[in-house]
Amino acid sequence: MGKNIQVNRLKILNLSMLIDPILLFCIAFIMKKHLAYQPSPEFYEINTTMRYVQYFLYLSGLAVFFFIDGIVSFIKKRLPKDEHISPIKHNLISMALLDYISVSGFVGFLISGNITWVAVFCAISFFSRFRFLPTRKNLSRYHSNQG
Repeated sequence: MGKNIQVNRLKILNLSMLIDPILLFCIAFIMKKHLAYQPSPEFYEINTTMRYVQYFLYLSGLAVFFFIDGIVSFIKKRLPKDEHISPIKHNLISMALLDYISVSGFVGFLISGNITWVAVFCAISFFSRFRFLPTRKNLSRYHSNQG
């Protein structure tokens, strides 16, 4: 019974966190199409600091995408050894890292005004979340690693 409640909470958590990348893309789309958002060319083209910030966001977002398993296991190792890590905590850590991908895409859009930037990063973030959904395979893999 306790596992069932935990699985239901995990499903609700994951479904609610699926909205984040969609919401950020919709905000960017509305800003671009209806509010005609476009930063001044001097902000991005001439200011090299902003260009470096955008490169950092791009590379760090891709690094999170490619190395999320290593980052999550590194964070789990840093937690106290006697603390039990439930599937909900594991998913929160993973989803927070995936949120970084869509947020870095949105900030990159704010810097350059490029809608493709936010669309690609939000799509990566959205579809990456499906591997953390609480299916039987994911939960059984998690429980086998605990024992």
